[in-house]
Amino acid sequence: MNKRMHRWYILSMTVAGFIVVLSIGIYGWDYYGTPLPLRHDHVQHGLLSPTGFWGHGMGFIGAFLMTFGVLLYSLRKRARWMAAVGQIKHILELHIFLCLLGPALIVFHSAFKFGGIIGVSFWCMVIVVASGVIGRYLYLQIPKTITGREITPIELEKQITTLRDRLQKDDGIEEYLLQRLDALSAAFTETSRLSIIRAFPAMIIQNLRHDARVRTLLQEFEKNRNPFSSDVHTRLTMKAHLQRQLTNLTLTQKMFRYWHMFHLPFAVVMFIIMIAHIVTAFLFGYGWIFTS
Repeated sequence: MNKRMHRWYILSMTVAGFIVVLSIGIYGWDYYGTPLPLRHDHVQHGLLSPTGFWGHGMGFIGAFLMTFGVLLYSLRKRARWMAAVGQIKHILELHIFLCLLGPALIVFHSAFKFGGIIGVSFWCMVIVVASGVIGRYLYLQIPKTITGREITPIELEKQITTLRDRLQKDDGIEEYLLQRLDALSAAFTETSRLSIIRAFPAMIIQNLRHDARVRTLLQEFEKNRNPFSSDVHTRLTMKAHLQRQLTNLTLTQKMFRYWHMFHLPFAVVMFIIMIAHIVTAFLFGYGWIFTS
């Protein structure tokens, strides 16, 4: 999948999710805004209540999307026979899409009522979704090959050295500029001394500052010499990005391990309650289109 196709891939999922959520929200706006004691008499109650046709269906569809998204990504990461099924980053993006749209449908299924044991599952789902955004950010900070394998520090240093040599020998970039770019990553050594809770927001801020400082530095050099070609500019930015990843690598991997320890238990509790809820619904005859 080239860059153009990838942009369309992301855009199509974003637009599809937005249209689905917006359409349901507009259609059920009056019903969802009606006080709970009065909903039973609402004209849309038979369709949008948790046991209504569409309300019930959104619960099944949302649960399926979440389950499929989790299984697809887990199998792609761990099963050898799935190794040829797309790039891992594209499967992760699909996993994120399904695990955002699924919970949105489940919220509509509940008709915004979050009580009892189902409320526990709902808040576990909220935590899983929110922590998934954090996990996605950390995942992007860890350098990987095109197949999704994590790059070791030695491999990353070799990439940086190769890129540095090319910038000096082929592109004529001065050593002084490369040293200035390397120095911008030194600030991350302070972040590594912080606790895990403080290190994550500090790393986000440092990443934003680092990118801004790289842009400013390159702009300053271009004012004092001929502007860089787009290819050279891309290689200089990549050099700074790789150096930042190398400096941050140990801390990022540590945070990612802690993130798994936090994310997984809530996901397990959520799925256990969700499965129990679905089984109970079937036992009481609420099987949507699957029972007559």
